[in-house]
Amino acid sequence: MSNLINSVERALDVLLYLNRADGPVGVSQISKDMGMHKSTVFRTLATLESRRFVFQNPDSGKYSLGVSLYSMSNKIQFYDVFKPFARQLGEEFKEAVNVSVLESTAEGVFRSTIVVKEDSKDNVLSVSPTIGTSMDCYCSSVGKCLLAFSPDVPVESLKKYSFARYTHKTIAGPEELAEELARVRAIGFAVDDEEQEIGLTCVGVPIFDPSGQAVAAMSISGPTPRMQAHDTEKLAQRLREVAAEITTLL
Repeated sequence: MSNLINSVERALDVLLYLNRADGPVGVSQISKDMGMHKSTVFRTLATLESRRFVFQNPDSGKYSLGVSLYSMSNKIQFYDVFKPFARQLGEEFKEAVNVSVLESTAEGVFRSTIVVKEDSKDNVLSVSPTIGTSMDCYCSSVGKCLLAFSPDVPVESLKKYSFARYTHKTIAGPEELAEELARVRAIGFAVDDEEQEIGLTCVGVPIFDPSGQAVAAMSISGPTPRMQAHDTEKLAQRLREVAAEITTLL
């Protein structure tokens, strides 16, 4: 067919190959199995990796399907799987619950996109994003979790944020963000302590698939006094329990 674009067709063939593979595969093996020159395989993989459609293991150098493809294929499933849990948490704590996935812009800026939302019946906050809303990751609990636990977020990508100061508590630069992400990894959850809006506090945890890859993050948000009354540690523990239940369904 004359309307086909060869480079796009090759990229799709590589994705289909990786989908059928039993595990991560190296460039030489892909080249041999697909009858494609190594340089062509490498360029195709590099392009796909730049948009997170494939992931290269930094230790083995081998490739597997990436988070962007997983996220695209699971957005509908995410809603069906996550919505009952979001509703359950919303009713339990009487606060807003969001589930977000990690996406990137053409410039390589990572953002969190809401795929499930359960509103609080007592929403007194000015920040109330809808499903599909995309936000910078450096100033939200779900964004921090996604950056901290996703395997294919390069450290240098943290420098691409504008670091707009929404409040005096907003993270101000890449060094501060890197320190915060290290802390998130150490404790297993993230907090947005009035970093987007004064009076708003959010607690978030990562959601892992059965292989241990972070595919989403879930948060509880509410007015700071009420969130303090709930106790951050207890909220995080409850979120982790729910996230573990979700993992068994993915």
